[in-house]
Amino acid sequence: MNKITKLSLLSVSLLVVLGGAIAANIPAIMATYPEINPTLIELITTIPSLFIILTVPFSHVFARKFGYKLSVQLGVGIVLGAGIMPVFVQSFWFIFFSRILFGIGIGLFNPLLFSLAGKLYQGKELSSVIGFQSAFEGIGGMVITFTVGQLLVMNWRSSFFAYLFALPILLLFSWFVPDVSLEEVENRRESGDQKINPSTYGYIALLILVVTIYMSVTVKITSLLLEKGFGDATDGSNLIALVGLGAMTAGALFGSIVTITKKWTLPISFFLLGISMFMIALSQNLVSISFAVILCGFSFRTFIPYLFNEVNQDTKRNSEKSTSLLLIGFNIGAACAPISISLLGNILSSKENTTIFIAEGVIMMLLTSITIISIVKKKRKINAGN
Repeated sequence: MNKITKLSLLSVSLLVVLGGAIAANIPAIMATYPEINPTLIELITTIPSLFIILTVPFSHVFARKFGYKLSVQLGVGIVLGAGIMPVFVQSFWFIFFSRILFGIGIGLFNPLLFSLAGKLYQGKELSSVIGFQSAFEGIGGMVITFTVGQLLVMNWRSSFFAYLFALPILLLFSWFVPDVSLEEVENRRESGDQKINPSTYGYIALLILVVTIYMSVTVKITSLLLEKGFGDATDGSNLIALVGLGAMTAGALFGSIVTITKKWTLPISFFLLGISMFMIALSQNLVSISFAVILCGFSFRTFIPYLFNEVNQDTKRNSEKSTSLLLIGFNIGAACAPISISLLGNILSSKENTTIFIAEGVIMMLLTSITIISIVKKKRKINAGN
């Protein structure tokens, strides 16, 4: 499979995490629509996540009926149309509806990217592609968020032109990614056990917990800097960008990492995420906390593709349904993160942000220990069976 095909498939992943890219628009939109409840206006950044969750379970059903390539094209087309709709419509409710459509578009194509990768690539190359998908998600989020910020100088409506980014991606995918034979997909599904691997449910629980801890950096990092007295909102924004740098690095190196670390990838990523949480809590300057957030992004984006790689390498199980469940778990964790972090803060005796990060570091170390024990037990069981 040539490089342009791989790049064209990966380019669609640039669109996956763009729902919140227009968050900087909220104050200006509030000023334009003073009669609308501010909470409703704030919802336009998060409402796509809800409809991603609602659409993902039906994505493969739709693809098996109408074709995998066509379904991705339709999803990207919806993202393109819904993304730029606020430029042209005056009614707030049309803008709100466009954000719902935006979530539906992402929910339609996101699970299919893993299916297409699994059909076009195998083994180590599949691991590498899944890792790069994770890296491209981070790159897309950073590029579009930056573009929105630049266009916002003109006015908030113009900033939605940033979603025109989806047009060249749609063209690349249409021209260079081959269609997946529905017959081959059905044969693959029928030849395997359509039950979900029980470990997938454990992965979902881990995913929701770890995503919540990871999101605490986005939610709390600026408050932590102000609390410690060595940074401001601009520094907080820069640190969030550095999380993306760590994530991109991990995604690009994932194929090599998983080849070396194998089943130990999970506890290693948990350990590094725990260390990053402790470092964030204890940092006394921007240099040390910058290194900590890069490590946070790196460890998290080693963990995420590991889960998706595991379920998509297992051809004897229903990898499509497992992938959908993981994506639902990811979006639930991300959407509920502010509430979950707030609940954790209420449980702790101290209300300082430093304490929250230390507690999260402890949780990650406990997860590290549990996964190590689990791996050792499985190995002993296998050895005993032999």
